[in-house]
Amino acid sequence: MVREMMSKGIKRDESLLQSGLTRNQFYYKVKGNRRGRLKTETTKWRDPQTMKIYEVDNEQVTREIVDIKLDPDHPNWYKLITNTIQIRGYYINHKKVYRLMFEGLLLDDKPKITGRNFVKFRKVAPIGALQIIEMDIKYVYIEGTGKQGFVFTILDTFTRCVLHWTIGYSMKSEQIKRAWEYVIAEYYQPLGINHKETIIEIRSDNGRQFVSTMIREFFEINGMTNVYTHPYTPEENGHIESFHSILGKSLSKDIFNDLTELERRLIKFYTCYNNDRSHSGVKGIPPTKFWALFDLGYIEVVPLKLNQLRIKLKVAYQDILTLPDINKYKYRVIQLP
Repeated sequence: MVREMMSKGIKRDESLLQSGLTRNQFYYKVKGNRRGRLKTETTKWRDPQTMKIYEVDNEQVTREIVDIKLDPDHPNWYKLITNTIQIRGYYINHKKVYRLMFEGLLLDDKPKITGRNFVKFRKVAPIGALQIIEMDIKYVYIEGTGKQGFVFTILDTFTRCVLHWTIGYSMKSEQIKRAWEYVIAEYYQPLGINHKETIIEIRSDNGRQFVSTMIREFFEINGMTNVYTHPYTPEENGHIESFHSILGKSLSKDIFNDLTELERRLIKFYTCYNNDRSHSGVKGIPPTKFWALFDLGYIEVVPLKLNQLRIKLKVAYQDILTLPDINKYKYRVIQLP
C-alpha cells in the first residue's frame, strides 16, 4: 500500500502517516521462519519460606505490580518494578512486566522532552561502602504551622543507603554534629573502618551549617576529609540531589499539620527506601540488601575509564531473600508512640 502510494508521487513519510506504519515496520524484513514465543498466562513463583515453586496466574503478578505502584515510596519505572517482584520470588523478565502493565493500563505517560541541555554529573567512583558520603538538607512545607521543616540526610554513595536522617524547624551545626556522631558510632566503629586505612570523603554544599568551624574541626578530629561543591553546581553532589528528588516525589501528595506528622511519614519512607525500594544505581536492588550482597561476595565491582564503575550481580534476583545475612544491614527506626 505504501509503495503504491509512493509510485503515485506521494512522499514516503506522508504515505507512512496515512497508512499508520512506522519506518521500522515499513523496512522490516522477516528473517527465516522462526516465530516469537507465545504469551504465557502464568508465571513461576518461589515461596521464600518453603522454597517450593508454583505456577500462579498473571493476575496475581498484576496485583503485585499495582501494590508497588500504589505505594508512593516505590519506583514506577517498569524495569525497577521488575527487580522488585523478582526479589519477591517471581521468575519474570522486564518484557513480560511491561506487557502486563501495558495490558493493565499501568504504564506512566512518557515525560515531555524540554529540549534543554543538561550538564553531565561529575562522577564519584567508590569501590566500597562508607568511602564517599554525601549530605544535604531538604525543605518540606508544613501546612499546619505555615513553616518549613528541615530534613537532613546522610547518604552512602556506593550502596545508596541512608545512614541517618533528622528533622527540625531549624538545622544547626550542633544537629549536624550529633547526626555524624551517630553514624560513626553505628557504622564506622562497629565495622572497624578508620581514616588510617581508608580515605573517607564527606561531600556537601556550602551551607552555613556545613562550613562552620565546629563541623570542620569535627571531621578533622575524626580523620575525615570534608570537601565542598563549587557554587551553583549541585551535580557535584548528585547522589543526594537525586535522592531528594525521590523523596520530594513521594511526599508530593502529603499534607502535614505538624512536625510529628512529617516524622511519621519520613519513618515509613526511609524504611521502605533502604529495605524494599529497588534502586537503579545498584542493579535494581534495595540499598541495604545490596550492601549485604557486597559483603557476601555476590557483587563484583569493575573499574572503568573516566572514573566510572560497572557492577555485576552474581546471584539470581529470586535467590536474594534466601541468602544468609541478607538482612544484616536492615534499616530499623524506633516508631513514635
